[in-house]
Amino acid sequence: MLCCFLHFVPDSNFVLGNAQVNGYPIVYCSDGFVELSGFSRAQIMQKGCACRFLYGPETKDEHKSMIETSLDGKSELKLEVIFYKKN
Repeated sequence: MLCCFLHFVPDSNFVLGNAQVNGYPIVYCSDGFVELSGFSRAQIMQKGCACRFLYGPETKDEHKSMIETSLDGKSELKLEVIFYKKN
């Protein structure tokens, strides 16, 4: 079972995570996500689909918690969150 979509722009920049493995590792990332994030596909793969590697100083702790809670509860979450590119 694969789940966990993270959309920056609808239908073009996303990751898929494995919901059956602790930490929900990313098993696929779109070309658009690679380009947008500034990370290589190899750097993205197997990181958690909560995308902690994109958190930065203005990413709210409340939003981080909401993402984790949603993943753990396997529930939908619509949220505007500040993520940061590698560069």
